[in-house]
Amino acid sequence: MAGLALAGVVATGPMGTAPATAAELTLPAPATLTHVDTRPLATHRVATGPWAQTTPFEAVEGAVQRQVWQLSAPDMTPLQILAPLREQLVADGYEVLLDCETRGCGGYDFRFDIDVTAAPEMFVDLAAYRYLSVRKDDAWVDLVVSTSAGIGYVQQTTVAPEGSLAPVTKSASNPTPTPMITPVAEGDILAALTTTGRAVLADLEFDTGSTTLTRSDYASLSVLADFLEANPRVTIALVGHTDAEGGAAGNMAISRSRADSARALLTGTHGIAANRVETHGVGFFAPLARNDTLDGREVNRRVEVVITSTE
Repeated sequence: MAGLALAGVVATGPMGTAPATAAELTLPAPATLTHVDTRPLATHRVATGPWAQTTPFEAVEGAVQRQVWQLSAPDMTPLQILAPLREQLVADGYEVLLDCETRGCGGYDFRFDIDVTAAPEMFVDLAAYRYLSVRKDDAWVDLVVSTSAGIGYVQQTTVAPEGSLAPVTKSASNPTPTPMITPVAEGDILAALTTTGRAVLADLEFDTGSTTLTRSDYASLSVLADFLEANPRVTIALVGHTDAEGGAAGNMAISRSRADSARALLTGTHGIAANRVETHGVGFFAPLARNDTLDGREVNRRVEVVITSTE
C-alpha cells in the first residue's frame, strides 16, 4: 500500500476554529510518485460539473501542489482505484463536488478542458478515466484517475491556504514509460467497440505532418461502417492524434485534419450520415507510446473511433 501524501495539507477551520489537517490517503496498489509540483501561491481550476459545451470551473487561489502516481494495477479499473480514495476523503469530512466517469464527464472535451500533467508521468485513456473534486473548508482536492496496459495513473491536485502545504519529495525511481499499446487488428475493431467503446483504426497510416489518406477505402472503415449500419442509434467521434514532432498548435490542426479525412471516407464512400460522426484533434497530448522512438511515433500518428452515444 502506498500513501498519497496529503498529510501535510492544512485546511483553515470555520469561524477561527483550529485548523484541520487533511487525511493521508492510501492508494489501493503499490505505487511510485513520479511528479511533484508545488507553487506557494497560484490558481487552480477545479471542475464542478461535466462538460456541456463548456466545463464549469471554480478558480481557486492558494498554495497549489500536484502529485502524480503510477500504480501496478494489471486488473484494476479507474473506479476501483478511485473508490477507496473517495471513501477516505468523504470519511475525513470532504464534500464531493463532482464525481464522474469518461462519458459522464464529457469524454474528450472534458479531458482536454482540465489541466493534466503530460506523458510519460501522467496518461489519460480517452475511454477509461474518472474525475473527482472535493472540498473541505478552505482545502480543495481533485483527482484524475486512468488505467492503461496494466498501469494505473493518479493525478492529485490540492489547493490550500498559503503556507499550509508540506513539502513532498519525488520518488527516486524513473517514471514508468508510457505504455506501448498495440492497436487492434481490423477484424478486432468490432470486439473493441462493443467491449470498451473505442478502437484505433490501425490501417489509417500517416507520415509525420501528413493528413492525406492515399486510398479510397480501408478495411477498418468498412468494419466501422458495418457496425454503424447495424446500430443506427450509435454516434461516434473520430479523434486524430499526432506524434510529438513540431509545435502544439500545428499538431492540433493536423490531428483534426486526419480525423476529417477519415470522416470524409466514412460518410462519402460508405454513406454514413454526417450527423452521426464528429471529428476532433488532440495533437500529441494523448500518446499511446513514447515519442522518442520511431516505432512509438508511428503508433502515435493515428485516428481513433470513440462511441459518444447509443441513444
